[in-house]
Amino acid sequence: MNKLNETNTNRAREMMQSFWRVQRVLVRLMHQTAQQNDLTLPQLHGLMMLNEQGAITQKELVRRTKMPKSTLSQSLDGLVEKGLIRRDVNPDNRREVVLTIDTSGKRLIEEIEQQEQGTEQQLNQILSRLDEETYRHMIEAHQQIANELNEGHTECEGGCRHD
Repeated sequence: MNKLNETNTNRAREMMQSFWRVQRVLVRLMHQTAQQNDLTLPQLHGLMMLNEQGAITQKELVRRTKMPKSTLSQSLDGLVEKGLIRRDVNPDNRREVVLTIDTSGKRLIEEIEQQEQGTEQQLNQILSRLDEETYRHMIEAHQQIANELNEGHTECEGGCRHD
């Protein structure tokens, strides 16, 4: 292997290991946040997505979260039982279910965002120590890597096992 290929291989490994380390820590912190708020990780993810998106069909939520339909459906059942979200039949298409976050769900998300030991607060503290230029370069680099890795690949429907 020539020197350039060896350098590129090492850079690729280094980048993957870096992403994996950050992802592992973020997932662990999100699990803790979910448990501290009597939620599962899929419930927290679904609730956060509904808080950002507003009313959305269950089919669209499956597409955006990339969770398997069965996992998402079970998670949503729990959120409905807790009174955090509502499931309503779409008046324009009776075969479609529209999901909406309830007031209590919005309140819970606000509480989670303010929790001192919560993932978002910890990440905000870390990111606040980066200067704006470093932060922007990092975001742009991550976006470029994601875009180029996604070129030519199709989206998985109903969740990807490799995500």
